[in-house]
Amino acid sequence: MSELMNDEALVKLKQDAQAQAVSGQGPAYLPDFKASTVGTMGIELELMVLDRLTFDLFPAAPDILRLLDKHDKPWVHTPEITTSMLEVATAILTSFDEAAEQLEHIRTTVQRAAFDVGASISGGGAHPFQKWNEQRIYPKERYFESERKFGYLAKLFTVFGMHVHIGAGSPDEAMRLCSWLTQRAPLFIALSANSPCWQGEVSGFCSSRSNVVGAFPMSGILPYGIRTWNDFRAHFDELAGHGIVNSIKDFYWDVRPKPEYGTIELRVLDTPLKPVYAAALACYARELCLEWAAQPGRWPGSSSRELYIWNRFNAARDGVEASWIDPETGVSMPIGEAIRADLERLRGRSSDPGFGKACEVIEHLMKDGGQARWLRAHLASGGGMNDLARMASEMFEDGAPLA
Repeated sequence: MSELMNDEALVKLKQDAQAQAVSGQGPAYLPDFKASTVGTMGIELELMVLDRLTFDLFPAAPDILRLLDKHDKPWVHTPEITTSMLEVATAILTSFDEAAEQLEHIRTTVQRAAFDVGASISGGGAHPFQKWNEQRIYPKERYFESERKFGYLAKLFTVFGMHVHIGAGSPDEAMRLCSWLTQRAPLFIALSANSPCWQGEVSGFCSSRSNVVGAFPMSGILPYGIRTWNDFRAHFDELAGHGIVNSIKDFYWDVRPKPEYGTIELRVLDTPLKPVYAAALACYARELCLEWAAQPGRWPGSSSRELYIWNRFNAARDGVEASWIDPETGVSMPIGEAIRADLERLRGRSSDPGFGKACEVIEHLMKDGGQARWLRAHLASGGGMNDLARMASEMFEDGAPLA
């Protein structure tokens, strides 16, 4: 009994140390990498809270979160940096059907809670006409610390992303899978791109959200020379010694390790306009990681950061109609061609009975130029910015699998 109590006390001490580090109220802390099962996944969605009349952002997230507190459910809900945002996160998942079912339960539950406070919920990577200076920081010490540290960037970060966690199995394997998934990250930017407008203007990009993250000092990608968890811990300790980072959350990398979950985290996606899109994209990432996990010891051949930045830029600007330079071969090809080659190969080795449906959804996401082009077509036909926000909200709240 005393050993159990000591173990529980140690876990509590580590949790408290992590929380203090994240809020900036304690010393830098990097937790040990938790054991996990390779290929398990979790999905996080940052959702817009909208006024049901104007479809502008609406600071009702605190009220919605209080209503969600009353529900007994397998997924979790949390605040985000401003009061017009909220985050939901699934339980641990292992298949497309499981992901689609739980995300649909999230959609209906959050939609009802929002309706009760006069709000709507929407996907999308960036609200088309909100003004960053009108947003309110959520009353939580971590977010106040972010505002003190980053100034206006904290409110500018009122953008909405989807994060996918993939079980890595071991800390060293997490570093290897991070490197591989980083190479493919621009494909996910392209597939999820649905934020063509920014601050009331057509941005010229399919994903305007993708450009906001780059303003933060620790944005970018895992340095190529980091090959083991000890390498990463030494890197963390060096940066912490300079006061640059305090916790894993200070790394705004496109793909980063998440030691407390035993996962790697893909962070580049705009929040999809429908939950089923999120399920399909997460399963695509999962199948890629399972494929690389089956090739132990193999690392990417390319270390060119400039090539990655170019691929990322093209994907954000042109979406699924962009070109992509394969870092392994140096061959330039349409992004759609690269994605279809991946899906054909992965479909042949997948043990997920629903992955075929996931592939069909991803094919749908490449139709007619993808989500961003669908929204631009609405503007071209005479729709306004308010109509665009309403259209996105209606797509999210519609339970039909495809639109």
